[in-house]
Amino acid sequence: MNNDNLISLDVRPIIASGNDPFKEIMEIVNKLNNQQTLEIINSFEPIPLINKLKREGYITWTEKSDAGIVHTYFKKTTELKSSDEHSLENNTTTFDEKFKQFVGKLKQIDVRDLEMPEPMTTILEELEMLPMGNALFVEHKKVPQFLLPELKERNFEILYNKKTDNHLQLLIFKA
Repeated sequence: MNNDNLISLDVRPIIASGNDPFKEIMEIVNKLNNQQTLEIINSFEPIPLINKLKREGYITWTEKSDAGIVHTYFKKTTELKSSDEHSLENNTTTFDEKFKQFVGKLKQIDVRDLEMPEPMTTILEELEMLPMGNALFVEHKKVPQFLLPELKERNFEILYNKKTDNHLQLLIFKA
């Protein structure tokens, strides 16, 4: 993760002092630019905040450490738009139609069990070897938000099909 674009806020001391960190969090959220990601460090997953920011167009993911520390990340989804009419949306019809176009020309990989940053590096390595006119079908556990600008720069499109909260199917192909 690019630490230059990571804004980190540990809300545990705020909560321990008996205060609600919501106002401080929202002040930071309102100042985020499209390249920045907000990291909230807490002892629990902030479900109401996650739901609120999802409704406002943010993608979010959570990582839990063995020590009981929860890191929740928020990023504006404006970065998710690709260079043409397709965007990274859970549009099953578009996904299925495009998937059918690549039957017989698909490379399949599963990166759900890989540790960061292996999913991104594995996907990029596979794309380098992908024959022209083929697509990469990826089983992933979340939207690979740091991969998206790389794909756009390399003229790839990405569609996804959300199976569950921790299982996405990605279809990546040349635009």
